[in-house]
Amino acid sequence: MRLRFEVTALGSASGPRRGILEIDRGEQGSTRVETPSFLKYTRHGMQPHLVPEVAAHMDEQPAATHVQLEDFLDEQAIEKRKFTELRKLAGIDQADIVMLDVLDPTITMRTGKSGEKFMGVDSEGGLRRLTPAAFAQAVNALGPDVAVAPADYVHEAQPSLTHGKRIAKSVARST
Repeated sequence: MRLRFEVTALGSASGPRRGILEIDRGEQGSTRVETPSFLKYTRHGMQPHLVPEVAAHMDEQPAATHVQLEDFLDEQAIEKRKFTELRKLAGIDQADIVMLDVLDPTITMRTGKSGEKFMGVDSEGGLRRLTPAAFAQAVNALGPDVAVAPADYVHEAQPSLTHGKRIAKSVARST
């Protein structure tokens, strides 16, 4: 697989940089997306309130789909879980660019705490500890086009550099 980004217009103070993102998957073909672009948000790989039968009759759909790994973690240990390729699992179009993130970006309040060797992930199967090895295993099995590196999302109503221990630990782990 080859990823290429071409800048077509530089952003101004009031606008974003524009370009074309192309993912070439060899025999499976390539997909081009103009940026900035809309990214389909999903829960369990399905776009909420939009069933495939309705989507098939829409003139234009975004060419990129966002999927969260936490949606696919159940009561089984991550290391023993057998993942299926995302496009087959969720019925995602072969032409779509699939982006895999660990956490759902719409959920800001999280109870799972991360440690030095794992990331705490709240899933429907309960709290899971996601290690780098387990993340790599999931990415290899699920086969996304883009995988977002695990990050400790920290949300505090009023973040403080002097009192935010969780923020300080998160930054220390990331550097």
